[in-house]
Amino acid sequence: PPPYPPPCPQQSSPPAPQWSAPRTQGPWNPEPTRRNKKGKTAALVSLGLAVLLAVGTGTAWLVSQSGEPTTSPPPQTQPPVKTSERPVSQWQMPMIGAGGSDFTSGMSFATWLTDTAIIRVQKDGVLAYDLSTGKRTWGTPSPGEQLCGATPDAPGGVAAIAYGESGLCDHLAGIDTATGQITWQKPIHAEQATTSNTMLAPMIVSTDGLAITLIDGKVSAYSLTDGTVRWHATAPKDCSLRDTNAGPGRVVMLAHCIYPQPSDLVLVVDPETGKITRKHPSRPVHSGIVASVDPIVTQIDDAKGTHFTRYDDSGKTGEVTVDDEVDLLPLNQVVAVQGMRLHYRLAIHGDRLYLASDAENVPNSMRMRNTALAYDFTTGRRVWESSGTRASRLAYIRADDSGLLALEVGDHRDLSPRLIHIDAKTGKTKGLGGLPREFGSEAERAKVYEQNGAIVIVPWSSITASNAINYYKLP
Repeated sequence: PPPYPPPCPQQSSPPAPQWSAPRTQGPWNPEPTRRNKKGKTAALVSLGLAVLLAVGTGTAWLVSQSGEPTTSPPPQTQPPVKTSERPVSQWQMPMIGAGGSDFTSGMSFATWLTDTAIIRVQKDGVLAYDLSTGKRTWGTPSPGEQLCGATPDAPGGVAAIAYGESGLCDHLAGIDTATGQITWQKPIHAEQATTSNTMLAPMIVSTDGLAITLIDGKVSAYSLTDGTVRWHATAPKDCSLRDTNAGPGRVVMLAHCIYPQPSDLVLVVDPETGKITRKHPSRPVHSGIVASVDPIVTQIDDAKGTHFTRYDDSGKTGEVTVDDEVDLLPLNQVVAVQGMRLHYRLAIHGDRLYLASDAENVPNSMRMRNTALAYDFTTGRRVWESSGTRASRLAYIRADDSGLLALEVGDHRDLSPRLIHIDAKTGKTKGLGGLPREFGSEAERAKVYEQNGAIVIVPWSSITASNAINYYKLP
């Protein structure tokens, strides 16, 4: 395969219908949709789309060619589905709720990529698939009525999930990503949503073996190994916490303050002790998040635009301000879930900020297009607008010294997706390889990975996608 920029740490960013008993798209069936080498589409659901249905406190499984929910025998009487162990170059797993109006049924709270598996956290459970075959390696139903949050990463093969019932997300649990085993469970404080049919999810991040939550203005750190509470942290007097994010060696919090505090604050916390090690003045936090931890970058909105401010050990080092011509719509937001960390179409590396232009309609088609925009924190100015991209939206994968690795989303009707690299100095685009047309549109609102020449697309919800997971190995 062509050379790709090496992986680097991903930047993580912060937030329908009645929440009902758990269901799932085919993940519980280990057989994904397969396609031959010529790219001809096999049946989207062959021996089955498996759907998890709530039956009292237990679960029941079905395998249906139509994918429609029906009654089935309990798990122990369900005949095993035979699957091939032979590696395949592409597979897709259909998403429950695709084409409907309930975008929460198949929505994802987090995805974790390992060397051999892709793991998806959704309302009904946590599901792991072998990358090379598409076979389900394990599936763990929610310990409660439904899941409502998860750590964005799984450092060291351990992660945390949040769950609850009756609209309260009031428990945290550890999970082993190699086996799917729940390793510990712990009650946590939960906030009740102020509107009906809405779940208020906790803000959860992770670093240095800790799951870190922001709930009702208090940050708490739990050991990912056993759930032990390591520390609690609150804002200084006359301040309240608005957001938190974490990365190796640091937890960063954004606080809104009132008189007599002279300004709002960016707080840097030691994850080992929970103690504040640095404070930096911030512009007023009317609405804002910690967009990046390494480097520290805040994203704050006000009447003049959106301000991205970069900090080092000494304080503010640069700022970029953009207006409404930039696409800053959250990729994973749904109306019925509030509070969780929202993800945006952006990438940050060193002094470089990559955003996307506001999408425009493509004439004579059903899709939209945008371009990549590069900004320099040291000058506050735009460096370039990308050239050479096709008429498609872009999904950002990662950035490094050489530039931006991205995917042209394409359209399943008339334009195949394409992996591209945009040069850091010039903004010129180089195509690295195409994907089958049926993968088009899947990455419009998704987490996208490139690993060893393979593209993994995990949509956040069914708003613009039909599949929960899409895998393609570039030739």
